[in-house]
Amino acid sequence: MAGDVSKRCSTKCNKKVLLYLIVIFLNSAGYSQNIVVRHEAEVSGDKVMLNDVVEGIDTETINGIPLLPAPKPGYARVVPNTLVFSKLKQLGVDTENLGVNEAGQTVVKRATTVITKDIVIESLRHYIQEQMPWDVSQTQIEIYPPAEDLVFPEGDVEITWKPNNSYRYIGAGIFRGIIRVGGKVQKTIICRVSIVTEGFVVIAVRDIPRGKIITEKDISIRQTPLSRSMGSPIWDMYSVVGMSAKKLIPSGAHIRLEDIESPVVVKRNQVVPVEYMQGNISISAKVKVLSDARIGERVRCMYLNSDQQFEATVQSDGTVKVE
Repeated sequence: MAGDVSKRCSTKCNKKVLLYLIVIFLNSAGYSQNIVVRHEAEVSGDKVMLNDVVEGIDTETINGIPLLPAPKPGYARVVPNTLVFSKLKQLGVDTENLGVNEAGQTVVKRATTVITKDIVIESLRHYIQEQMPWDVSQTQIEIYPPAEDLVFPEGDVEITWKPNNSYRYIGAGIFRGIIRVGGKVQKTIICRVSIVTEGFVVIAVRDIPRGKIITEKDISIRQTPLSRSMGSPIWDMYSVVGMSAKKLIPSGAHIRLEDIESPVVVKRNQVVPVEYMQGNISISAKVKVLSDARIGERVRCMYLNSDQQFEATVQSDGTVKVE
């Protein structure tokens, strides 16, 4: 206990001696004659510090001495000289000989990062060009940014964009941008866009009846203006070949994903080969399928010599496989 009391007394004495030495140093170095209080200052932190508004004094001496909370980004606040003088007096500075008007003040502004409308537009344009499937040279992108420039604290800026869920980068759409400064989320903004483009799409060169298996002779590729009313156009000709038309596709019409489907490769009551594994042995047999089915679909089957039923997956060669 006596040792703890001795240590505390020693610490207090050391602090008093240090403060006394600082006072002697400040006065002997002529700081009271050289100190200047700024008329204007700019800060980047959350507080206005003494070294932000005072010049002519060792920065390490006055570092860490707060005066007032900093203003919001884009705003200013006044620091009266009376507050500055009181802090200097605590450091032992003779404020009588400063030659500074104690009734004066310092106007302090917050260092800011300004994100202009042009910055928002270019950021979103770059994102859209990276994400859209269209040829940039064939595409017009109109972007409608927020009405005003945006002001944030000073720091590195990052904008993360995301379109509304149903947008396919054609026609009118909405993008949300999350703005981070120094890694912290500052604001979410909304931008409307309009995209007009041309693209190469698959079209029918003749009427394609419902249920017909589409061949290369039925289709072609053509460049055409795109719009949201087109549905889901197809760009790859070979993803259409071998598919079945779900409805009549007139000559000259764009072929969309919703117009085609995998063809029926097994029909109800058709007898087809089945393959399944029993241990390490592959077994083949003949079974009857109980409904129409397409490639990759599961279909119920029945053995020819019994009423036992099971499910199998339709293969591209018209067989079924138990998995």
